[in-house]
Amino acid sequence: MKLASKISVVIPTKNGGDLFRELMTKLDRQVTSFSYEIIIVDSGSRDNTKEVAAKYGARVLNVPSHEFNHGATRNVGIKACDGEIVVLMTQDAIPANASLLEALARPFFIDPNVAGAYARQSPRPEADALTARNLNLWLTGRNEAEIRWIEDRNVYDKMSPLERYLFCNFDNVCSAIRRNVWQEMPFNPMNFGEDVDWSKRVLEAGWKIGYIPDAHVIHSHDRPISYEYKRTYMCHQTLYRLFGLCTVPSPKHALKSLAYATLSDWRFVVQQRLPLQEKLKLALKIPSLAMASVWGQYAGARDGRLGLSKKKSGV
Repeated sequence: MKLASKISVVIPTKNGGDLFRELMTKLDRQVTSFSYEIIIVDSGSRDNTKEVAAKYGARVLNVPSHEFNHGATRNVGIKACDGEIVVLMTQDAIPANASLLEALARPFFIDPNVAGAYARQSPRPEADALTARNLNLWLTGRNEAEIRWIEDRNVYDKMSPLERYLFCNFDNVCSAIRRNVWQEMPFNPMNFGEDVDWSKRVLEAGWKIGYIPDAHVIHSHDRPISYEYKRTYMCHQTLYRLFGLCTVPSPKHALKSLAYATLSDWRFVVQQRLPLQEKLKLALKIPSLAMASVWGQYAGARDGRLGLSKKKSGV
């Protein structure tokens, strides 16, 4: 395949702060064999996010904050692009090195059937031990590259809901998509999970999806427990709709899962070489965090099964 003459980078923003400035600095230092543009889709920043973007030569588009939508807002940015390949990032995903864009674009140059690829994520240095463990053990923490496609539709159709979800995983924290595929199958206007929804559709249409660990960003959050519940709820509402996935099927199962998660996380924290004060802080947080995770999984899938499309504010 002929090398793309330009790559477009699309980043939705709102009050990006210091992390956004760090992101723009690192993007400005990328070493690539192609030219690239940066398009910011801002939804009502009141800090200096738009000024920082302009300083680094980015084009800024504006979307009213009440109209922000994870799928539709990204479509606005992609529609304005010139690049054959579009890199999608969040405002707090920091390139780990100067080769992020080159590594993420490479599979598209090699294989014309690759529709999308996503990057490896590592926790920020200040992330607590539980956050770091969970991120490193997830699909975006792997060190092995992978290109996947549906080789046998019968095998795919016989996968369990969890197996099919893991097979279709995709993450717009840092990803890249082929623009002509997007033109046929844009992101659905979704409040959550637009990335895995898109990956599922393109895989089922015969395209390939890649995981590229050499494309590497630093990204993690220290979020309130209330946010963790909302995010887990939205995630599992979407996963039930897409795959029929139900990890916590009943309140009785939720109680068992809560006890298991709390005890195993306590055990993990005790085994870590951490200051006593930090261990105590995490130990006190674990029961509430486990409850947010377990009940979010149960309630999200339950409402997905009932056809209730609820949106949690702030997610």
